Amino acid sequence: MVGLRARLVALLVGVMVLAFVLLLVGVNFGLRADVHNLAQQRVDAGEAALSGAMDARVESVRSTVLQGSAETSLASALQSRNREALQSAASDIAVSGNLSFVVVTDAAGNVLAGSRAASGTLGKNQVVTGAAVGAVTGGLQLLDGPDLRALGVTAQAPALAIGMASPINVAGKAVGVLYGGTLVDASMKAVDDVSRFTGGETGVAVNGTLVATSMSTKEGVKETGTAVGDYTDVAANRQTFSGVQTVDNLAYFVKMAPLTSYDGKVVGAYWFGVPYAQFEAIVGNTLRQIVLWGLLGLIISAIAGAFFASRIGRAISRRSEEVNESAKQLRVLVVGGEVSGDHVVRTRETLEEIKSLVGRGNDSGEGALRTLTSRAVDDVVVIDTLTAELSSRMRDAATRVERLSAVAQELDELVAGARPSRN
Repeated sequence: MVGLRARLVALLVGVMVLAFVLLLVGVNFGLRADVHNLAQQRVDAGEAALSGAMDARVESVRSTVLQGSAETSLASALQSRNREALQSAASDIAVSGNLSFVVVTDAAGNVLAGSRAASGTLGKNQVVTGAAVGAVTGGLQLLDGPDLRALGVTAQAPALAIGMASPINVAGKAVGVLYGGTLVDASMKAVDDVSRFTGGETGVAVNGTLVATSMSTKEGVKETGTAVGDYTDVAANRQTFSGVQTVDNLAYFVKMAPLTSYDGKVVGAYWFGVPYAQFEAIVGNTLRQIVLWGLLGLIISAIAGAFFASRIGRAISRRSEEVNESAKQLRVLVVGGEVSGDHVVRTRETLEEIKSLVGRGNDSGEGALRTLTSRAVDDVVVIDTLTAELSSRMRDAATRVERLSAVAQELDELVAGARPSRN
């Protein structure tokens, strides 16, 4: 049979284990929700930083092209159709602005010279045609095959680029266009800068694949051309996406947002992700700490419970011994009462025989009378002795009864944990 001490310790440990398990379940759900919110805030900030970096690069290209178109030497070379001077000016502008391409066209969009081996026409490029009528225009745009060939750029069409065009004016009239920009590809520095400053991975996707990214393979090759999921919903429905994606067998918590061109069309998507293992590590480490400290708490509680249960057990054991001793004393009283009763019966019988012998009044009865008298006297002595002993025992029994009452009250306090009310 399991003792009270073991039952108390088992009850304490069981309650604490149940509470601990419920705590773990609640913490797990709550912590995962908080970590998800943290991941969302992280990718929101990262995507905003990437978008801001692209906007800053657009402004940088715009400033470079505007400054270049304002140079009088460029206007003079354009008037004289000095292709060598135009090519030199275009190359200088490309270097100063770190641009992928710079070309000079006439008012009809025909390429006259460029920083690369440029030739052909950009007459269908809306950024160039807009500048030909006197408007500075441009931004993010997709370049098709003819445009890329005219710019002398080797890239797979359609290619995403930041392109700006500014009119070259002579006497207030646009006589040509300066068109320059940079390709959004593996060489784009902005995505690497954002990745370095935010600690996440960045990318720009076109048609469902990354054309620029901070991610590299083990060999150090940029992972351009890698497909990313959920692109269709982002591009077609102009919706953002946040969730877990797997890229190159690695899970990321990602945010994707539409990337719009200068004329408001969705031409791609911003991609920002953080390895999901970072957030899983937060949950795992926190739960491990809780488990370790929880186990330590359970061990301390079990030891403390065993200590207090032992004290309670010893207190109950002492009270039990007192109860047993009082019961033994009561049994002595019962036995003494039974012996006293036997002597009383015997004395009564002796007295009746004496009465009978006295009634006969003969000599033969005198000897028997003396014998019975002596026996009666002995019984009276025994009865007197037992009576005195019983009187003493009864007083002790009264004390024991009071003590039993006190013991019962203390046991009630041990069981109930509070002093019982007295009516």
